[in-house]
Amino acid sequence: MKIRSGINLAHMEGRSFILGREGHIYIDSATASKQHAELSIVRGKIYLRDLDSTNGTYLVKNKSLRPFAEGFVNPLQPIMIGGRIHVINDLLAVASEFAAVDDAETEVEFASGAQQREALRR
Repeated sequence: MKIRSGINLAHMEGRSFILGREGHIYIDSATASKQHAELSIVRGKIYLRDLDSTNGTYLVKNKSLRPFAEGFVNPLQPIMIGGRIHVINDLLAVASEFAAVDDAETEVEFASGAQQREALRR
């Protein structure tokens, strides 16, 4: 399932990404926890889980904030972490770039010795 140009959930299946001041996806807010929440791709769906953050994770619905512990979310769902609103789709765009870099490093790591030398010459 593609949800936005360049984002392929099938490619990200089984991966998890930490949101926060010290996570895979950086949340620029002093009120966000170091590891605030986790986004996972499970069976082609997006699962969001608060990691017992100090200030909580909130869904933005009908212009109000609703505390959110964990569950499946829509790609267009706005959430609030650390006093800032983020859209799941935008967070996944960052995660997609992270996954692509991770995949490229893994491909080189598992290549044969000759393939590794060729990759390094490029």
